[in-house]
Parts: sequence; structure tokens; C-alpha cells
Amino acid sequence: METREEFIKRITQRHIEQLDRYNKDYIKVYASQLHILSDFLLGKDISLPPFGGDNYPAYDYLSTILCRNHQFWTTDDKVVKSLIRPISNHSNQFYWIINNFISTKLINYNGINQVDFDTYLAFFKQQGFSDENICDIIINNNSWAIFYEYINQEKKLSPAGKYLLNLLEREEGIFNIFKTNKIANRLNEKALAQNESGFKSLNFQFLLDYYPKALEGLYERYMCIMPDNYNPKRLDHSVILYALDKDAVRFEKEAVNAILSCKSESYQKLAIYFKLDKALPNKYEDDIDTLINEYYTKTCKAENHSHFYGYISENYINTGQHGEPASVAIAKYLLEKDKVKAIPRIEAYISYADFYYPAFPKFLSEYFGQDSLPYLVEAIHKNSKYVENHFHAQVFGIIQQFDFSSIADKLFDYAINHSTKATRELATETLAKLGKQVFSKAKELLSAKNADNRIVGALVLSKLNNEEANEALKNVIDTEKNDDTRDIIIEALNEELYGKQLSLSQIKDLIIKAEKRGKLSKLSEKWIDERDLPAIYWIDDSKLNEIEVRFLFYRMARGKGLNSDTEIRQTMNVIDKTRSGAFAKKLIQAFADSGSNTKFKHYLTTGGQLGGDEVLPTLKSIFTYNMGEKRYKMAEYAVEAMGMIGTNKALRNVEVISRKFASKRPSVSERAIQVLSAAATELNISTDELADRIIPDFEFEGLFKAFDVDGEEYRAFISSDFTLCFFDEDNKLRKSVPKNTNSELKKEFKEIEKEVRDIVKSQSGRLEKYLIEERQWTSEQWQAFFLQNPIMFVYSMKLLWAVFDENHQLKYVFYYHEDTSLYNFSDEEIELEETDKISILHPIYLTPEQINLWKAKIYELDKAPIFPQLDRTVFRVPSEEQEKNYTRIFANQDIPKGADFVASTIEKYGWIKSTGDGGRLELVKKYPKTEIRAYASIEGVYAWYQGGNTKATVHEISFIGKNWQEKVLLKDISPVFFSEVMYDIQRLIDAK
Repeated sequence: METREEFIKRITQRHIEQLDRYNKDYIKVYASQLHILSDFLLGKDISLPPFGGDNYPAYDYLSTILCRNHQFWTTDDKVVKSLIRPISNHSNQFYWIINNFISTKLINYNGINQVDFDTYLAFFKQQGFSDENICDIIINNNSWAIFYEYINQEKKLSPAGKYLLNLLEREEGIFNIFKTNKIANRLNEKALAQNESGFKSLNFQFLLDYYPKALEGLYERYMCIMPDNYNPKRLDHSVILYALDKDAVRFEKEAVNAILSCKSESYQKLAIYFKLDKALPNKYEDDIDTLINEYYTKTCKAENHSHFYGYISENYINTGQHGEPASVAIAKYLLEKDKVKAIPRIEAYISYADFYYPAFPKFLSEYFGQDSLPYLVEAIHKNSKYVENHFHAQVFGIIQQFDFSSIADKLFDYAINHSTKATRELATETLAKLGKQVFSKAKELLSAKNADNRIVGALVLSKLNNEEANEALKNVIDTEKNDDTRDIIIEALNEELYGKQLSLSQIKDLIIKAEKRGKLSKLSEKWIDERDLPAIYWIDDSKLNEIEVRFLFYRMARGKGLNSDTEIRQTMNVIDKTRSGAFAKKLIQAFADSGSNTKFKHYLTTGGQLGGDEVLPTLKSIFTYNMGEKRYKMAEYAVEAMGMIGTNKALRNVEVISRKFASKRPSVSERAIQVLSAAATELNISTDELADRIIPDFEFEGLFKAFDVDGEEYRAFISSDFTLCFFDEDNKLRKSVPKNTNSELKKEFKEIEKEVRDIVKSQSGRLEKYLIEERQWTSEQWQAFFLQNPIMFVYSMKLLWAVFDENHQLKYVFYYHEDTSLYNFSDEEIELEETDKISILHPIYLTPEQINLWKAKIYELDKAPIFPQLDRTVFRVPSEEQEKNYTRIFANQDIPKGADFVASTIEKYGWIKSTGDGGRLELVKKYPKTEIRAYASIEGVYAWYQGGNTKATVHEISFIGKNWQEKVLLKDISPVFFSEVMYDIQRLIDAK
């Protein structure tokens, strides 16, 4: 850990550099003053330097050192005793520095224990601060932590809250006349000046709970938010509800007066009246009824919500600790009052409302049980553009909890006549759960004249997925003219009909049937003139005729997402790809001519399938161009096309894109990962195993490629610096190919050298990624990949390796020698066992002594690391933070190079940036093995450039699961992931 002296010197130098960048004239004026302050802080001269009130650099420097990193300054420190004293001149900058220092000691967002609070309080009083001074400093902080702290989710008075309460009671005891209670007046004055703030609400709660005398005559003032230039007088909802929860009868008058005098929404008034109704039954029944009518006839209509994003939000009514959607709260109230009268009213609302949250159908199902099915049918008819994304999925899920056979006809009608593509899927999936009950109806729909009927019938049968249903689908596959319906049938019967490779004659039979369905009468392609298309050939050397070429275009357009159409994929297997390059290039050119129109992206993907590595440079150019133009969706299509090529070289390019853009452009990286995943699925291997497999071996036999020149045998190999070298028959090393080597072989070696350079550019980053991700290879996989591939063999000698047993316990560390042996630290040869798992060694698994010993060993062996392995700083979870989900290892430390440096650099370490509230950057790093994410709280970092001088201060690093509510304790986090996250932050702090 950094010492105080090191910290002061670092901050001093940083401030001087910042002044120099901002204004070189400042250096002459302020640099010497900063050094004087530095000496003062180091205790060399215990007297406060006499700087003027406008010396901002000096005050900023002092504030940074004292307040940002206050853990260095204790009550015993001479500097603190000299500086922390009362100042009457509030315009003096030292006044604010002193106040901030006191605030950091007495108010802590993460909690401060009573003993420390009392110690600091006694010290500040000893320094000459009165209770009134300290009270003002605490109140001016405006923090929720002034009054309360949460211990095991229980709200309790904080030490500062207890102190304020003690002052209130003491003031009253001294004067016995409430009006003279300065502390109470100060609290009210500060809170009411805030008008609309959390401080106002918390101050009200504090006084109401512990000192209600201070609120006499001010209740209605607290319950209202005063008008400003933009808003009229409004209800302070949270204050009123807290008062009513405390004593609804006592605060009835004030609450009602606030409603009458303030502008407010119907749901806010309902929350207040519901609270009053609990204490005073039926007194406000007419008012409540009027508000419910307003909600049921106006608020629930989309036309009254002109501005919404994604869906229309339903207002929550605070009926308990967390509140519930207005639709639920109102229904509960009505049913409780008079169930008979309530039901028709609720039924009308269910049908009439344009939106409500899924919680409402869920409540209906819980309250009415099986009888809720008609209401749930009404709910699925809600327009998708007004309700939450998963609204329909949740409602269909609720339907499936009951015996819903009675509404099967209504679900069929919905699927045919009222659904979207997504909700039709949900409806047919639900219907299929009825099994044989819906078979006859679904089969009947297959022969209907209307295409929507046939689509629904096909979907239900495909989801039944039994012999009877599949037979019904097979009977119509060759005659079904609607392609959407037929594609559903193809997908359902894919394994049965297309599980094996079709022969050329079977493909031609498909083409004849498509022609009979009227699909090949003409080529309707805007950017393709079939007269200009280059010839393309079947594997039997025959040329595709006009109808057969049209079939290609017909089926290639039916592909969806990353998956090409099943029938076009089968067709591609019987086309001679060695002669289809010109045809492929024509397709890619047509895509370019269309202005990269997404409607024609199948030109690109099919071009990739047909063109092989020959079209890879063109696709790479398209990708690079569209990334530069910020047309990221187009770039993704180019990535898909590379994946369609399917060669090792093409997939290697996709793998590089998946890593290179993981932070810079996550959507592009994600698409590349999906492409690799699709390719890996085809091969029944993981994407990591695919990335290993696509590293070429250049047809070397093991580590060498033998060849003859003038009757002498030579062996080519890749040297430790990744260059191509050669041995002659006498094992004499040559750095260039023998002079008389034939031109064809020379050309091959040049191609190998070029590809090796390309591969090496990406491999170091990939292997460091595997270090961080803790990837493991089986003994067999590791030996095959690293010891048999001429490129990876070189990497294997540059790294240290860790061997783990089945329980992930470290067995030993080894290095690999060029004599093809594995050695431990003592240079004893080791043998890998079949059950061993091998990883790139992370230093977290070694003690500091072991790290130093291995460093010396690596130096002795003259191994040049390809990335920092043993030199990366290791961080372990402090014992006192094991049970927390956050660490404060770097709390309040500044990043010397500032906020803009953080924003531009952290992506390089694998972090993802996103813009949060107010333009603040949210910084997240994901752990690939699980859904754990690290969240870095770094103050001052925003989405825009701030001129290079803005301060960046680290607060805490927290760890969460799938969502922000799922906290992950530090003790449960991978030691490697924790260490790497801390290492990233340390690199930001240490950057020069």
C-alpha cells in the first residue's frame, strides 16, 4: 500500500503537471506554493501557509489530499491539529476544506461506528468547534446518511442522527422554550429550502419519529412542493404517505388540505385516500370513486400518453412497503369494498385499457383462479407497442397454469387474426400443450385457403412434434405455396428430411417441385440481371440452367439470421465451389450496388458460402469500411458472410473481430461470437476449441516441413521470434530459403510467413484472455494444440503453465523446453496424467516468494514473455471485506491522468462503457464463466471529452450478478477475476 509520503509526492507532481498542461504561466505562480504546502503536509513546517483567498490551485490541491484520501489523516496528526480549526470567514477556501474534512469523518455512506464518531467529535470540539458549528457542517452535507443507517436492512439512527437528536433535546432543556431551539429551526430551514429533495423527506421522517415538536405549524408546508419557474405547487407524496402511516387520523386534515391546494396526478391522490380509508372507512368513498373513474376512463388510454419509450409505464400506488401498480391497487380496493359491484367494473377496465403491467393479470389469476381465463384472453389482445416487452409471454405463462381447453378456440382465433409474429409463436406454443385436443383443428387449418390459417396450423403441428403431426406436415410440404408456412414445416421436419446430405438428383427433385409451386417462373431480383450472371457448376461438372439458378436465389432469400436456409445449404454441398468464385463476386458486387441494403444481405452471406477464401479480402474491406462509417449492422452482415465461408482462415478473422471489438463495439463482437458459436455447433465443439482448431499447421509434419533442394533435404520450422527458418541435413541453421528452391515452394513459404505474421498479431491477446478467463485444456487437448502446431509450440515455450486436479487444486507449475520436455521448478521432468487440466499460470496461485523464485528462473532460462504473466500485480480479497460485495481497496484514490484518460483507456482492458444518468459513464467488466459483473465507481468520468484536466477519483468496485439487485460476495468470486479487476484499476492509477 502507498505510504502517506508517497501519496503526497505523487499528488503534488500530478497537480504541477496539470497546471503545466492547462496554463504554463500558472507554473511560475503556483508551483512553489504547492511545494510549500507539500512541506507543510509532510510536517516539515507546522504553520499554515499565508495564501490569498483566490488561490484555487492551492485549495484544490489541499482538498484532494485531505478530503479525498482522509484515511491518511488521524486526530493525532500535527498537520491536522494545525489546520482543522474554526474559521469565521465563510468565503475563505480553507473554510470549505475544513468543513469537507469534518464531513468525511462524521458522515459515511458505508456507515461509521459510534466509537469513531465520538472520537472525532471530541477532537473537533477540542479544536474549538462548537456544537452549532458542527451541526451546520453536518446539515450542509445534504446526505441521507446524516439521519439514518441500514443494518441488516433495518433502518436505524446513524451516529450523526443520534448527535442531532441529542442537540435538539439539550436545546429544549436549556431554554425550555421551543421557539428558541436553534437546531430545530436550522433543520427546518435547510429542509424546506431544498423544496423537492430526499433530504427534505428524510428530515421530516427524522423529526416526526424523534422530535415532532419541531414540525408544529409546518406540516402542510412539508407536504407540498412549492412552485418554481417550471412547475406549479405539487404534492410531496413521500412526506404525506409517511405521515399517514404514522397516524392517519392525526394528519387527515393536513393531507386533505394538501390535496386541495396542490396539483397532483390521480394515482398520487388515490394513494393518500387509500391510506385514509384504512383509518376512516368510507369517509372519502366518493373522492376515491371519482379518481378511479378518471383512471379507468382516461389514464388507461394510450392517447393520453403522447411521450413514452418502448412501452407505457403504469403508475405505482404506495399501499405498503413497496407499492403496487395502480391497476392492482384499485382492483383490490374495489373487490374488498363490494365484490359484486366490483367485477363488472373491473371487467370493463380489462377490456377498455390499452395497457397495464403483467402484475395485473397475475393478480386476477390469483384472485379468480380458473375463472380468470376470459380476463387473460382479453389481456393478450393488448397492443405490443403499449405494454412491456415480456407482457404477452408472462400472460401466456399464466394461462398455461390452468386447464385452458375451454378457451382453445379463442386462442386459435387470436393466433390467426390478432397476433404479431412473436405473439403468434406464444399462442401456438400454448395451444400445443393441449396435445391431441388441438390436433384435428390444426390439421384442418393446413388445408384452409387463408395463409394465416395454414401458418397457425403448421406452427401448432410443428410444436406437437409427434408422428401423427409430422405425417400431416409431410403431406403438404411439396404443395404448400406460402413460403412462411412451408419454412415452418421444413424446420419441423428438418432432421427427418434433411438430416443427411441430399444427393444431386434429390436437389434437382426439390427444384422441380419448387417450379411446380410457381416459385421459379422469373428472377425477381432488383440488382441482378440473370443474363449477366457468370456460370456456376454442379459437382458433376454440369452447368446450372436458368431454372436451377433461380432456385438458388429463391432459397437464399429464405435464410434467417445467422442460419442459411436448409435447402440452400443442402444445395451448396453439391455445387463445385472451386469454380464459383466469379458468381460469388457478382453477388457481393450486387450487394454493394444496392447501397448495402439490408433486404439483400443474403447476397453477401451466399457469396461467402460460394466464394471461399477468394472473397475474404472483399468481405474484410466491406467490414472495415462499414465500421469506419459507423454502419455497424452492415459490418455485422460482413461478419456473417465470413462465417459462411467456413474456412479456418475466415473463422480466424471472425475470432479476431470477436475480441478486438468486445469493448469498443459490443454488438459487433457479440455477432462474431454468435457466428463462431454456430460454426462450433456444426462441429460439436466449444468456441474456444474452434479457435484452437483454426490455427493452421501449414501441412507441417509436427513442427517441421521437409523439402528437397538439389538432392539435399531441408526442414522448415518457426523459430522463437516467429520467423521462418531452415535446417539443412547437418542441422545447420539457415535464416533464408536455399537459393535453388523452386519458385512455387518459395511462393508457398512467403505465404506462410505472411500468415504467421497475421496470426501472431492476434494470438498474444487471445492467450492473455485465456489467462484471465482461466481456460483449461485437458492433457490430450493441450498436447495436441501446443506441441503439435508449429506456431503454438513457440507460445508454449514462452509461458508458465499450471496443472490442476479434478477439484481445481493446483498440483504443480511447469515450463516447456525446446527439447519437448516439461520441467518443474527443480528442473525435474514431469509427465501429464490423463485427468490433468492445464491452464496458463496466473500468479494469484503463487505466494510472493514463489513468484520471485520463478521470475529468477525465467530470467535464467532467457524466456521472453509475450504479455505480463508473473509481473502482473496480484490482489487478494482483504479479510475484512470477505462478506461484502464491494471493495474499497482504491477508495478515494485519484487517477493522475484524469477522467478522459479513464474513458479512452479502460476499454483496452476489456471493460464495457455505457452512458448512465446525466451522461456519466458506467464501467462494467464481465466474468465470462458466470454472469458476475464488476462495476467500477469512478467519479468524474463522462461520455464526452472534458478537456483532459478533469479529475477522476475511484470510490469502490462492486460485484453483481445478472441484475443490479443480485449482490455477489467477494468471498464467492474467482480469485483470478477479482485480482484482474483490481489490476486494471491499478494500471489506470499508475499510468504515466
